[in-house]
Amino acid sequence: MTKRLIDLDDDLLAAAQAELKTSGVSDTVRCALQQAAARSARARQIQWLCEGGLEELADADRRGEVWR
Repeated sequence: MTKRLIDLDDDLLAAAQAELKTSGVSDTVRCALQQAAARSARARQIQWLCEGGLEELADADRRGEVWR
C-alpha cells in the first residue's frame, strides 16, 4: 500500500461519507475506490451477458473456456 498526499474537497468528502456510511478519510476513499472498481466489473459482466455470454455457459463443451 502506498501512502499519498492529495487535496480533497471537504464538501465532497462529507457527501461521500454520508452516502458510504464511513467516518474516516482513508475508509471513505478506500470504500469509494472499491465501489468504483466493482461498478466497472459489473459493467463488463453486463456487456458479456448482452453479447451472449450465457449461451457459452449453456454449451458444456465451451463452458470450461469461459472460466479461464
